[in-house]
Amino acid sequence: MPRVKGSPKKLAKTGNANTWIFLMKGESLESSEGIHPNMVKLRHPATNQSSMFVFSTGDTTVQEVMTFDENKRSWFINDTVRSDGKMHLSTPIDPIFLILPYLRKSQQVMPLEHVLQDEDYPETIRLLKCQNIKLSVIADRKGDESLQAYKFNEDKTLNWLKKKVEKVAIICRQKGIHVSQGAISANYVKSSKYEGGTDTEYLKYAHGIVSEYLAEDLSKKLFQYLNLQDETENKKRKLSSPVKNPPDEKRIKKDKIEKKEEEMPKGGALDLTKSEKPMKPPPATKKDIARQKAAAGSKSITSFFKKK
Repeated sequence: MPRVKGSPKKLAKTGNANTWIFLMKGESLESSEGIHPNMVKLRHPATNQSSMFVFSTGDTTVQEVMTFDENKRSWFINDTVRSDGKMHLSTPIDPIFLILPYLRKSQQVMPLEHVLQDEDYPETIRLLKCQNIKLSVIADRKGDESLQAYKFNEDKTLNWLKKKVEKVAIICRQKGIHVSQGAISANYVKSSKYEGGTDTEYLKYAHGIVSEYLAEDLSKKLFQYLNLQDETENKKRKLSSPVKNPPDEKRIKKDKIEKKEEEMPKGGALDLTKSEKPMKPPPATKKDIARQKAAAGSKSITSFFKKK
């Protein structure tokens, strides 16, 4: 989502028990009376867990608080050294993202002030005072306008989220953010050779950013609504897809036999339909002739065992 333009303001909150560094953006966080913004705990729309947010003076805007914590970091504040080197940074967030989970949960027509009632997080009701909230993009208004009664509309929500993703994709492309493989490391290297990713890659990247503020099931529905295809599912489909027109086993055996017959020499194949001529005996050698003459007139050994 596009960030609010403006130089960051450093705010160092000091006290006896705690000291921390806060970087903020946006002129609306200041007031002429010098009143500081209010930091409160709200439900995070994606995790449903406790998270820190900052309301500006008059609750006209809300920002998300992110904390950067690294080991072996300290702050020098005035004449003291603070061993806790954490840095807090606030970024603008569309309040509709914070209202969306409550509308989805209600599943009926209710006034918005009743929808946002949360015993665990009573500060949620302050979202009603935020400026430029157009709930008609995610819900249907029922009854009189002064009643502010709404019912969640999934089709409108997916269409609204689609426009959010497309805007984020355009900004990522304009800033030359690497969205292809190796994008995490490539974004830290300045290169003029990067030609940019495809429209689908930018949409997937933008979908991941927007999904940081969505429930898991809604994120999956948005992925399908954008007509994006998961690469892992595509690979599984290719591996599990059946072979078209599998070859016949009998045909394979027949082809093998015909191939072997073609490879055999012409004289090697026997034609069983024709009678074969008897083979001529080999010519007698001198030794064979001598043996025949020596055996002439001699009786067979079986003649000695005949009855007389």
